[in-house]
Amino acid sequence: MCGIAGWYRRQGRPVDEATLTAQCDVILHRGPDDSGVFTDGDFGFGMRRLAILDLQGGHQPMFSDDGRFAVILNGEIYNHLDLRAQLGAGAGFRTHSDTETVLRVYEHWGEACFARLEGMFAIAVWDRRERRLTLARDPLGIKPLYVTEQAGGLAFASEIKALLPVPGLEFELDPRAAHDYFAYGHVRPPRSIYRRIGQLAPGALLRLGADGEAVHETFWRPSFAPAPARTEAEWVEDLRARWLAVVERHMLSDVPLGVFLSGGVDSSAVAAAMARLSDQPVKAFTIGFPTPRFDETPYAARVARHLGCEHIVRTVDLQAAADILPRLAVAFGGRPGPRFSGASPAP
Repeated sequence: MCGIAGWYRRQGRPVDEATLTAQCDVILHRGPDDSGVFTDGDFGFGMRRLAILDLQGGHQPMFSDDGRFAVILNGEIYNHLDLRAQLGAGAGFRTHSDTETVLRVYEHWGEACFARLEGMFAIAVWDRRERRLTLARDPLGIKPLYVTEQAGGLAFASEIKALLPVPGLEFELDPRAAHDYFAYGHVRPPRSIYRRIGQLAPGALLRLGADGEAVHETFWRPSFAPAPARTEAEWVEDLRARWLAVVERHMLSDVPLGVFLSGGVDSSAVAAAMARLSDQPVKAFTIGFPTPRFDETPYAARVARHLGCEHIVRTVDLQAAADILPRLAVAFGGRPGPRFSGASPAP
């Protein structure tokens, strides 16, 4: 999953490494494998890493050879091998990490590189020479990125609670966001539940230098065009080829892979593609329920047997689910309460 956080305080006011460490510690659950922070005067950022590619060489932040650029990435770039091939051997890659691919393509193409990335990502690039921060978010907004501009500076994070350690920030409830939640069941982007915290739009970048206001630009927009005439059989083959290609790119990993399998059409199609592309039995995970009318385990088991998957089933224990609920609430954005912190709940 990974998570990133940072603070561009500006005006020459130093950023304390302890603040960045506290920001990253709040989102430990997003990346327990590694962490890293970097400060440069009135700027600093850091990340928590869940290692997927290049387990040893993918430490972040990652720096260009001349030290000008520093990059952190939350996400995965599925076409990063293609991008490396486009840059060629002269690019001087030192690792197999897709984070280094982002670093190198940014050096080569600048902000135009973001439109070339295929994947899910939230990226922060620090230009030490120009004192410029650039943030970018994937076209579909799969990876979250919250931003707040307060007190002449800017702070950002993968989760709102990772902004809490930044001193001097205001967290005032946004009445419009509360209306969104009760009307639609969620807060509509680009808002957040707090008035002065927003989300970077999908397919957008933010650029902020030492002076002036932040600049927002869109680097990706959907486009539609009429499809060529085809027979039904041709459409089927086209979909099959595209589906297998997409799943294959998502299987790029240096750690074991698995699939959540409910027995429905979507998860079964993913499992089937993985089974076709893998030379090992696919690990399929299913969550079962003690009440039969809610339990999809029989359907998942039939699919798993048909595909030759190694099927791992875990049935929900209702008491265990209730016990873990406070921790889940914190992981999904809530603040730790008395029960989570270990203290006795109030009567």
